[in-house]
Amino acid sequence: MHEFLSPRTIALAVVLIALTTGALLLVSARQNSDQKSLATWGVANILGGIGVCIVALRGFVPDIFSIVIGNALIILSYSLNAKGTLDFCHRKVGWAWVAAPAGLWLALSFWPAFISSVEWRLIVGSAFVTAASFTAAFALWTLKDEHLVTRKPAAFWLFCHGCIFVIRMIPPLLSTVPASSEITASPLVTLIMVESLVHITLISFLQLSLIKDRAEERYRRVAETDVLTGQPNRRAFMERADKLVRESDHWPACMLVIDVDRFKSINDSVGHAGGDAVLVKVAETIRAHLRPTDTFGRIGGEEFAALLPNTTLQSAAVLAEGLRARIAGLAIHAAGETVHVSISIGVSAVAGGKPDLDHLIDRADACLYEAKRTGRNRVVAREDGMRLAG
Repeated sequence: MHEFLSPRTIALAVVLIALTTGALLLVSARQNSDQKSLATWGVANILGGIGVCIVALRGFVPDIFSIVIGNALIILSYSLNAKGTLDFCHRKVGWAWVAAPAGLWLALSFWPAFISSVEWRLIVGSAFVTAASFTAAFALWTLKDEHLVTRKPAAFWLFCHGCIFVIRMIPPLLSTVPASSEITASPLVTLIMVESLVHITLISFLQLSLIKDRAEERYRRVAETDVLTGQPNRRAFMERADKLVRESDHWPACMLVIDVDRFKSINDSVGHAGGDAVLVKVAETIRAHLRPTDTFGRIGGEEFAALLPNTTLQSAAVLAEGLRARIAGLAIHAAGETVHVSISIGVSAVAGGKPDLDHLIDRADACLYEAKRTGRNRVVAREDGMRLAG
């Protein structure tokens, strides 16, 4: 049993897992060529596995390999792992910064006082691993622009892993540790090797899961995005709006249904490509005019909708009138011509009860129809734009 749990036996398991997961990450990198982090993580695991293997051969190979080269490779593997995570989080880091920790380790190894001190080697090596782990954890934790299920668990584990190496620095700081030939037999080293085995297995799984989460997030965004305007499509708008109106802390809320006036005439005048350019510009202008908390989407050909949470009917009417005037002042260049457009807007409101989103849109549509019927290029808002769902 003792031999089974010996540091060298566990180190062998770490080497096998590191090389296997490294190869798996590299294979995945070939299948996901747009995700360069996979290749970086894969190379990091392989270098780390080689480094652990060399360190585990202490006593069988010269110290320059087992102490200097082996640990330099392990430190480099952590730096590469952090770079892969930073790249995944859209944060660029230069290769000089990646190589610096391992280079510093090699430089310190030429200093006799450092190479002969187990305490200093443990402190410096642990500090490099801690810095790399905390950096990767922070990058993942602050990645806010994507909904990735695995993001927080991965950040939490990297933080815990870094904390373990902080703890590892405490004994050398407080007292003298055993000589290199003795320390490998200590229970603490066994526990650290077991944690390393868990870490390399878990972090590789989490990294693959992060790539999978990103792919799913991209598919979801494509499915919910209008191809022409880049704004949410009807499906996405309805889902988000339904969620908002059912949460009472967003009441009162108002619905705007917006339609480009005489759009068929615009298509006839500047062609469908010109008409598309008009829709894109109108959509961009509407989104820019609305608040960040407002939900907006294209719900039909030349029709858009916006849900304004925590907004009274009077405030929504003022916002809608400002939007109408803003669109009317646009000079849109399409198909070599300058096009002026106008919009009509219908506004309805929900103040309480259990709101019926479909009816809320129907009431805004009715107001929009009235705006069209009475001359276009205007806003119509009605206080009765609400019905309680049965």
